[in-house]
Order: sequence, then structure tokens, then C-alpha cells
Amino acid sequence: MMPMPATLLRRGPREAAYALALAPDLEAFRGHFPGDPVLPGVVQVDWAVRLGEAAFGPLGAFRGLGPLKFLAPIRPLEALELTLAAEPGRLRFQYRCGPDLRSSGTILLDAAP
Repeated sequence: MMPMPATLLRRGPREAAYALALAPDLEAFRGHFPGDPVLPGVVQVDWAVRLGEAAFGPLGAFRGLGPLKFLAPIRPLEALELTLAAEPGRLRFQYRCGPDLRSSGTILLDAAP
């Protein structure tokens, strides 16, 4: 399981935010891409699901992905914030570096057990 360098910033009943510290030696950057590392989209989705469950409890089984947008690369040492919004059957996420939206998406879920 990929380590998550996350610190909880705030949490409400349906929304949460995390600060992510992206050290250059973070395992997620290995091999993606040598000499020009970026945070893979699959890692971004994985972290959103895992941190969503940490913030809100069991979300339900993964059913698929709704719209995803990867607008700009996320690189080592950037100050990154992940915001999450939970609703029945969905977890929405956004990754931002300061005011700049880097990626966003919707994770589709079956009902929680």
C-alpha cells in the first residue's frame, strides 16, 4: 500500500481537507517519470479513497470512476491540498497547489456496509 504523507486540516460531516507533503523521495514518484517526476493519477485516486475513509468511515465498495480531470502535473515539493466531499454513492476530490486546481474527480461507490 502506497504511503500517504497527509495531515488533516479540517473535517466536517461531509467535507474534509488534507495537506500533503510531497518529498522528492516519495515512493509514488519512483519510475513515473525518471528525471521528470509527477504524481500518478492512480495514486491520486487511491489517496482520495483512503483519506475519505479515514475522514468519514466506510464509504462502500468501489464501483467505478465518474468524470476525472488531470489539468496539470503534481510534482515533488509542491504544497498540495486535497479536499474531499462525501455524498451517498460518491466521493468527490480536488487536488490544489495554492489556488491552482491540478486535478479533480468523482469516485463512484456502492452503499456502505
